[in-house]
Amino acid sequence: MTSLTRRRCAGLAAAVALAIGGAVAAPVATAAPVPAILAAVDATDADVALIDAAATPDLTIHKLAQTDSNGTSAGNGLVDPSATGDPVSDVTFTITKLDFDLTTQAGWQALAALDGDVSAARSHATGTTYTAVTGGDGLAVFNDVELGAYIVSETRTPANVTPAEDFIVTLPMTNAGTQTSWNYDVHVYPKNAIVDASKEVSDSSAPSVGDTLTYTIKADVPKLDVAGGATIKNYQIVDPLDSRLSYSNATVSMIGTGAVSLTEGTDYNVVTATGEDGRTYVTVTFTADGRAKIAQARVDGDSSTQVQVVINAVVEEIGSGQGAISNEASLIPNDSQTTWDPENPTPDVPGTPTEEVKSYYGKVTITKTGTDSKAASTYAGAEFQVYQCSPTGASQGQTIDRAAANITGDALTANEVANGITTEDTAKFTTGEDGTVTIDALQTNDFINNADVTNPGWYCLVETRAPAGYELQSDPIAFQVLKSQVEASPYTIEFTVTDVPSNAGFRLPLTGANGILFLTIAGILLVGGAVLLAVHNKRRGAED
Repeated sequence: MTSLTRRRCAGLAAAVALAIGGAVAAPVATAAPVPAILAAVDATDADVALIDAAATPDLTIHKLAQTDSNGTSAGNGLVDPSATGDPVSDVTFTITKLDFDLTTQAGWQALAALDGDVSAARSHATGTTYTAVTGGDGLAVFNDVELGAYIVSETRTPANVTPAEDFIVTLPMTNAGTQTSWNYDVHVYPKNAIVDASKEVSDSSAPSVGDTLTYTIKADVPKLDVAGGATIKNYQIVDPLDSRLSYSNATVSMIGTGAVSLTEGTDYNVVTATGEDGRTYVTVTFTADGRAKIAQARVDGDSSTQVQVVINAVVEEIGSGQGAISNEASLIPNDSQTTWDPENPTPDVPGTPTEEVKSYYGKVTITKTGTDSKAASTYAGAEFQVYQCSPTGASQGQTIDRAAANITGDALTANEVANGITTEDTAKFTTGEDGTVTIDALQTNDFINNADVTNPGWYCLVETRAPAGYELQSDPIAFQVLKSQVEASPYTIEFTVTDVPSNAGFRLPLTGANGILFLTIAGILLVGGAVLLAVHNKRRGAED
């Protein structure tokens, strides 16, 4: 119950007391209730300011968006032409009649005895209720309802709207313009905080598998009448990560004016769970203490006061899926939507969704061949590495002068697919028996950080081991992975690398086994000749 509502209830009771001309201030057990029914008065006395028990009052709710400047003065039940704020549609209001008889002074005094406590008033609820929904003008109108006191509740709000606190309204109210009559056409102006959330992705440092994407979510905090007892009933941020990403960690903080520090386990909790769709659902849920802390920070700050969640996730693969890794988070800023269970996530995430951000990755298939056009198995065993580069005068899939390649950084890691077998996180890619190898996956050069790139970079393919009997590529091969290729393919880019045979196919002089045989035979002949000569000399010596 807000202090404003308490003052209003007390003020209404006082106004009624004044209106009946100094009636008894408190009920006396032996005294009859002071009548306030028009039927008990001479009907010809039109100036008597007593409640018409047969009246059917109207209530008009003006639902407006809360800003930093509106909602600063108390309402009085009359139309307020100075009220500001954008109208809020699709808010469902339910008013529940209380069991106080407002045709008697005793009824008013009993209501005022609750001292503005809405929670205490709930125990006086009856079965009489009315429901209305705000239209495009933000108005919810209740016509011809029963005379009495009502609890006004917002029973459903749009996903990005924080419900206003329940409040009490009496129908009728003393006319605040004259203080001499009753107002049977009451107007109230509850405010709703409208919140939003935004999403960014930083993937410029994640060109391949094994690298980390960073998602940043910035969520508004509703501005509430904290001093009057208003609270944030629920505050959750949910981020379903693509199944081809693995969750690493999350950091939660506040940013902007009035930001305060937040502590995990005290102010919020982070829960991750795998949904039936294979996604990893990361949910940040604020505790009661945490909700109170961020609500007060918003009061002390301004529209720049936000909660920020930074999530790091590692790219695992593209596999057989589409080349786009998309991501969309949601802010659940109230408790009037379907309850979200972080431990049992479903694809239907409630709340206010952020814009969708995307990172595109393509699979690159290299086919190895030679100028001699032999069988594919001849070219098995070739090894490649991939680097980021910024060559001049490059064209897709063509060799580029090594000096002009401008290779930067270390060799990139990715998943290798050869002979139907996937090898994860390797920096060398080896052709299989079919002469091919697929690199899974490389980021598009022309779309980074969820935006088109004006001057896209390149990748340079370097052959680090040639097939047996072939020469290494003498220059790197420049290529790009483009968003249009990834979307249309949907994900595989192919090109051929042609090697030349050793020594460009020219025959070298014989060596190896044949030369050794020749030397062996020559050695045998020399030894044999020496033996024959020794025998011949021995015989001559014997004859002499």
